[in-house]
Amino acid sequence: MSRYDAIVIGASVGGLAAAALLAKGGARVLLLEKRLAPPEPAGPLFALDPVLVKRLKLQAHGLAFRRPALGTMLWDDEDEALLLPPQARGAARALARLSRADAEAWEPFQTDLKARARALRRWWFRPQAAGSADAVFWSQGARRRFAHDSLMGAEAFLARDFESPRLIGALMHDALGGGLSPAEPGSAVALLWRAAQAMAGVQGAVALALPGSVSMALKAVCGADMRFGDAVTEVLVGRGAAGVRLADGDTIEARAVISSLPRAKTEALAGLARPAATRQVGEAQILLTLEDGYALPPLLQANRAVLSLLPADYADAFEAARAGRLARALPLSLVAEGPLRLVLTAPLAPVAPQAGWPAFQAPFAAAAIQSLRRHLPGLAGALSAVTVVPPKPLARGGLAHLLAPALARAATSVERLWLCGPEAEPVPCVSGRAGRFAAQFAARALR
Repeated sequence: MSRYDAIVIGASVGGLAAAALLAKGGARVLLLEKRLAPPEPAGPLFALDPVLVKRLKLQAHGLAFRRPALGTMLWDDEDEALLLPPQARGAARALARLSRADAEAWEPFQTDLKARARALRRWWFRPQAAGSADAVFWSQGARRRFAHDSLMGAEAFLARDFESPRLIGALMHDALGGGLSPAEPGSAVALLWRAAQAMAGVQGAVALALPGSVSMALKAVCGADMRFGDAVTEVLVGRGAAGVRLADGDTIEARAVISSLPRAKTEALAGLARPAATRQVGEAQILLTLEDGYALPPLLQANRAVLSLLPADYADAFEAARAGRLARALPLSLVAEGPLRLVLTAPLAPVAPQAGWPAFQAPFAAAAIQSLRRHLPGLAGALSAVTVVPPKPLARGGLAHLLAPALARAATSVERLWLCGPEAEPVPCVSGRAGRFAAQFAARALR
């Protein structure tokens, strides 16, 4: 029987980060991954943890960016593409085509958004064990603003400053990642979370890493024992997490276990009852491979495209996804990872559609591709492969989950068993920050 200080289940970005930091701190760590290689995140990065990048020197070990700062291109069914560059002044000039009032409001809005996000960043970026988010604010006025924001939906938050439905719809897209309806209280805080990531980004607000470079860099600095092709079938529990059992029957002891799997699956491996399934909203991806010779628009090769809907369409899409149905209009964003590969992200997808994913993914992909045909003529005939990545179950705690202490999101019902996957983040993302926090909690317990 092998013995380790800590076992990490899953070689996701969070799992690799947790294993690397624990090993760097002197712990004997085993990383287990059922696949034969670490899963590489697809699409743009807007939340990669700068503390993790600096502490592990990832850019010196292969992390590289194809596009260090992506602008946002707005697409809808009526107008031509409207490009909002990363710089606030350039975006304000571009918005003059939509509305002079919105162009004048853009820079003051960005200044105010960053001020609100900066205060909350201290809460989200540190491994808080207890307390409440409003404790990070220094002034009574800031506390009042935070309480007000916590009661607002993203749509109402944006409508205070802007008049163009097209702009409001495009900006609402960034409030969807946590599985919240843009009309419900708390979704405005999701916008603040996104702004906090942009302010601390390794590169720009939205960056595009070279394919494979994130996992490659983390694997290069990991320092833990790594076993690929080994599936965990059980988390051993004594007075707390005590190790794992593998599919081949091998048993490995450990004083702590960190899992990048969903909470329900992790706790089921520990022998706890799995809660009844509920319909949830998650984020799905559609990977499109193009035939050689298809020419993407130059703007798309350098920017993230958002297929903006009217604000009311977002609410309809959310309710359809929660009911397990395909929405009439799909909120989508699109990034070109290379000249022949597109990554479509659908932030409002049903986790458990009524038809089940095998039957659902074909019409889901077809509806997404149909939405692009106006902007990318000939796309359907130029596709050589279409891969749908089904959404994973995400935490559905609303505002309570967005503002929970880091330990509350990472801890499980089993002592010394922590999470470092999407459910341990305030908003599911590829950041590695949940892995950094889980490593700190585990290191404290090991001491």
